[in-house]
Amino acid sequence: MTETTWINKASKLHKACVEEQNRNNGGTQITTEEAKSLNELQHAINSHHGIHKVTYNEARVSLDEMFVMVKAGKKTPPLTKG
Repeated sequence: MTETTWINKASKLHKACVEEQNRNNGGTQITTEEAKSLNELQHAINSHHGIHKVTYNEARVSLDEMFVMVKAGKKTPPLTKG
């Protein structure tokens, strides 16, 4: 997964989290597909947490932290620039 692909996929999931938070559904668990997507993003930057459903609030916090690490260059392997 390229860094650009990672950022695009993470941005899409982040947007879904923000939308659910805006609907006052932040405490609701994310869907199974969203959990799989979050897990793939975590694995791509060697940040393994396992597949489990978290709330939209928790997923957004996790994504925010991952964005910071990726953009700072702290969590890039095995991502490739592209």
